[in-house]
Amino acid sequence: MKIGVRLFAIISVLNIIGISILAGVTLALSQNQIRRMVDENAVSLAVQGSEKIKSWLGVYMDTSRALAQIMEGYKDIPAAERRGYFDLMLKQVLISNPEVTGVCSDWAPNALDGMDAEYANTPGTNASGRYIPVWGRGPNGPYLVPLADYDTADFYTLPMETGNEVVLDPYIYKATTGADLLITSLCVPIKDGGKVVGVVGIGIELSKIQAIASEIKPFGDGFALVFSSGGIVAAHADPGRIGKDMRQSETDTFGSLMDTVVNAVTQGTKMEFSAPSPQSKTMINYYSVPFTIEKFPAPWTLTVGVSHDTIMAPIYHMLLLSVIIGVLTVAAMSVGVIFTARSISRPIAYTMTVLKDISEGDLTRRIDVSSKDELGDLARYLNFTIEKIKGFIVSIKKEADALAQTGTDLAANMTETAAAINQITANIQSVKSQAGNQSESVRSAGSIMGEVVANIEALNGQVQKQTDCVSQSSSAIEQMLANIQSVTNTLIKNVESVNSLTESSEIGRSGLQEVSSDIQGIARESAGLLEINAVMENIASQTNLLSMNAAIEAAHAGEAGKGFAVVADEIRKLAESSGEQSKTISGVLKKIKDSIDKITKSTDAVLQKFEAIGEGIQTVADQETNVRNAMEEQGTGSQNILEAVSNLNEITGEVKGGAQVMLDGSRRVIRESQTLEELTAGITNGMNEMAAGAEQIDSAVNHVNDISISNKKQIDTLLGEVSKFKVE
Repeated sequence: MKIGVRLFAIISVLNIIGISILAGVTLALSQNQIRRMVDENAVSLAVQGSEKIKSWLGVYMDTSRALAQIMEGYKDIPAAERRGYFDLMLKQVLISNPEVTGVCSDWAPNALDGMDAEYANTPGTNASGRYIPVWGRGPNGPYLVPLADYDTADFYTLPMETGNEVVLDPYIYKATTGADLLITSLCVPIKDGGKVVGVVGIGIELSKIQAIASEIKPFGDGFALVFSSGGIVAAHADPGRIGKDMRQSETDTFGSLMDTVVNAVTQGTKMEFSAPSPQSKTMINYYSVPFTIEKFPAPWTLTVGVSHDTIMAPIYHMLLLSVIIGVLTVAAMSVGVIFTARSISRPIAYTMTVLKDISEGDLTRRIDVSSKDELGDLARYLNFTIEKIKGFIVSIKKEADALAQTGTDLAANMTETAAAINQITANIQSVKSQAGNQSESVRSAGSIMGEVVANIEALNGQVQKQTDCVSQSSSAIEQMLANIQSVTNTLIKNVESVNSLTESSEIGRSGLQEVSSDIQGIARESAGLLEINAVMENIASQTNLLSMNAAIEAAHAGEAGKGFAVVADEIRKLAESSGEQSKTISGVLKKIKDSIDKITKSTDAVLQKFEAIGEGIQTVADQETNVRNAMEEQGTGSQNILEAVSNLNEITGEVKGGAQVMLDGSRRVIRESQTLEELTAGITNGMNEMAAGAEQIDSAVNHVNDISISNKKQIDTLLGEVSKFKVE
């Protein structure tokens, strides 16, 4: 087999094996990387969705807590006004929140006002008069739902027994419009000195959870499911299953894993598993993430489903691309190998042709030197050798002619010939030394290329570490984005609370201004009463003077005026009594006036406090807005960082691919160096043999010099043989 064919076969087989190994390793690494990316993305989407659900339900749980806190201060409200006040408050909550389907409050017997018997069979009570109003939403507005016995209902018994907040499992509620609504109740206990005296609850329509779950579509065709702690379907890709128990509705979804999934949902265990799709039998990867709602310990679960085909699609694409690139690479390398083999074998074949002509006696032939590699050096040294041999043959011809003419000059000519042979030997030794140096250079180059390969492999490892670090940075930034979004949502809720507090402060300030105005009116009326009292004192004084005058006139009248004297005395007593009462009233009115003045000053001070509170609330609202804008800018900046890290990850992948190509090229150079070293060793061996031959020629010339006289007859024969060589 020729060298070119052998070289082509070896390098082609090595290329195919190397590319196959590279494609296999790349595919395995890509599959693991994509699978890990899918897992992280699905879990991240599940966590984000659960946070949205928690935040949405948390708003209404806060509303339930606020109602419970207000009702816990029921003793500050007159007993006769408590029921009406709480009815108005529950009704207002229902009107203000469109997603609320109902609001209720269930109090223990006689716990609210001790007046159950007086309210028996009135709206919002039962037959015993117990206060248990349930406000529902009707087509014409809020209305009191006809009562049932709620003593055994979970929304009443669980908070009453545990003293904790409760989130009920979702259930189907028949609305007044005839539609079936999936709702849940958020219940908070009402406590009095540590004792639970009642429960307040809000019913929430859960279509918002389905909307949140519908937005979760990982990789385009993914979906999300939401299950309550009791296994009720709260959101589903198939809306017909919402509100059903997963133990009956999801048997075709989870198959043999049904019991395991139910246990994970009810126990709040995080789980990742695969099951065939009930529609297409394609494997679906599920990622279940439990989450709790506020302080209620029983967890709900959000499960994200991603098709296995969707996950594997980029891997299959990468496999096809790797095969195409591998085929193109093998083809390109094959062309390169053919070119390299031909560039090596063609000069060797040409050299063989020239040497064949020389072996037949044509010493005029020379090898064309067109390259500066080892083959070029070999051709140059062979040309030098042929030139020397040509000179040697020419010398032999000349010496043979001279010997034919005279045998005397033979010794001198043979001496010159010996000198020429010595020169040839020296040149051969020089060529031998240079061939040895060339072999040593080839080995040194192979060692250096080995170090280069080691450095490239180390670089490849560093690139891999960089890839891992970039992936970790991307995950950390995504988590930071989720945290920033959570803080932004909290700030939005705070803004709503500040607005509500501002409205409440304004209402309080307006009410206090009205009270201040009424007190000032009372002060004006009190001033009028003081004037009236002064008039009464004047009347009493005049009456007393009149009685004195009457008594004097009665005394003048004698016996005829005794009756009139009695009347005058009574008038005097009446005047004295009126005077004393007038003084008493005057003192009381002065005290009232002083109290009203103090109340007026206190009211003015409170109004100033309310104004200061309003200004503080406005300051807090402005600061909340600034913080929210800063968090939104931070979220935008983090998103830009995430995109930059993604670009860095792509660039790192390209660097890694380039390092691998450099590694493969270095390995090929090492193999070429090894082949070249073998060729150099062959040339060295040939030069050793040529040196040995030159030494034998030198010995033969010396011997001819000794027997020149007896060799005269053979000179003619030698001339005949030498004439066969072509030197011109």
